[in-house]
Parts: sequence; C-alpha cells; structure tokens
Amino acid sequence: MNHKYIIDRIESSYAIVEKENGDMYKILLDDIRGDYKEGDILIYKDEEYFEIDKEFTLNRKNKVEDNMKNMWEEWSNR
Repeated sequence: MNHKYIIDRIESSYAIVEKENGDMYKILLDDIRGDYKEGDILIYKDEEYFEIDKEFTLNRKNKVEDNMKNMWEEWSNR
C-alpha cells in the first residue's frame, strides 16, 4: 500500500509533509520526482522515491474549493 503525504511547505532542501495519520516528516527535495508545490499529494513509489499523485491532488484541491465556497455562501446568508 502506498502511503500518501501532503506537502505542507518547502524549507531549504526539504519538503515538510503530513502523512495521512497527521505525523509530520521531512523529505529531501531530491527524492521527489516531478514539479511539486505546496498542497500536492505525494506517494512513495517502489521504496525508492516520491511522486505526485495528480488525481488525488486534483480531487483534494476541488474538495477544498467546494468547502470554501460553501462556507462563504453560508456566511453570506446570515
């Protein structure tokens, strides 16, 4: 099973990530394949490197945007 990690922030030569269970880790940027950014979801592939899970990243982004939209709609209806 591939664990998922969300990039919280980039510090120096590390990505600070949050694992699904809430634990925080440092990952060397050299161990990440692809063009990454904060908020991307990484998976650990073949016990060798991390790569962006584009589908999960997009789904998470859309869910966050929907939640924010709903929050503002509820607030404006008060």
